[in-house]
Amino acid sequence: MSTESLPITPGAFAEAIKELPLAVLYSKVSELTNSIAHLHRSNAELRAFLAESNDSEEDKKELEGYVTENEGVAVSMNERISLLKTEVENRGQPWIELDELKIDKGQDTSTDVPVTNGDATETETQTGTGAGAGAETGAGQESNDREDGDGVYL
Repeated sequence: MSTESLPITPGAFAEAIKELPLAVLYSKVSELTNSIAHLHRSNAELRAFLAESNDSEEDKKELEGYVTENEGVAVSMNERISLLKTEVENRGQPWIELDELKIDKGQDTSTDVPVTNGDATETETQTGTGAGAGAETGAGQESNDREDGDGVYL
């Protein structure tokens, strides 16, 4: 038995993703995209180091080998993204580029006011807007009335 693990083949990957929910497929795309970005960043740093270093030719060849290996891994990851896209489209669903979602959300951020766990932002609290602005004071008084601490009161 080899101590080195081999990556899953494209055919096995395509078969493995057939039963996964759409959300998981897109999650995998996000994961792969993030990994590819890290590989590109790593390669850029390695190339900059190679250009500036005074290392021996043997050391430089070793680093160039790492760059080449990273490029091969990035190609493999892009193939997997293509397989994920094909799977989504084979299910009759439109393919949504994740970068487009980030751009769309970025354009609407001025109109979207985040509310986390029912807590209003400082602006919402001052203006009295936001989720449950009027109800928050009553809920706070109710929880203060029950100081026995035997649980959560809704």
